[in-house]
Amino acid sequence: MMERLLTLEDDALERLTNERRVSGSIPAEVEDTLIMLGVRWDEVEEEYFSIDKFQKETFDRLAAEYVSQNYA
Repeated sequence: MMERLLTLEDDALERLTNERRVSGSIPAEVEDTLIMLGVRWDEVEEEYFSIDKFQKETFDRLAAEYVSQNYA
């Protein structure tokens, strides 16, 4: 179920990204709503991304890195 939700989120972010790339912008009300939902525009990559997903991926990567190191 969670995987399906993440797929829906990815699809929605991709559609938003495409809309902004084509039109150059989206309405300010939509942008404000996205910000409240934790979705931001990446100026470098020129795409929308989820702060929550970014944080999860970062924490997972860091956890894997620290677990793989030998602290003995």
